[in-house]
Amino acid sequence: MSNHHDGKGHVIIGEAALSLALGEKEISVQSLIAELGSMAQAGGSDNRLTEISEARCLLKSFHEPDQAVRYLPYLQTSADLN
Repeated sequence: MSNHHDGKGHVIIGEAALSLALGEKEISVQSLIAELGSMAQAGGSDNRLTEISEARCLLKSFHEPDQAVRYLPYLQTSADLN
């Protein structure tokens, strides 16, 4: 994911996490992937859709949820807030 190293991919994942949190839904790797899919279906600029696609690919690369928490520490913070 090209945006992974500069943090931009994390912003779109954070947006998905915030949307789930505000909807009082579980925040997990799978729910983030689903939320990003919904965000993509809603449309947007080509750049936004690319960021969403890259973020989904990043999340899908995690075989175990604990692995995601190591690389995306704000997921653990979000989970702790629930």
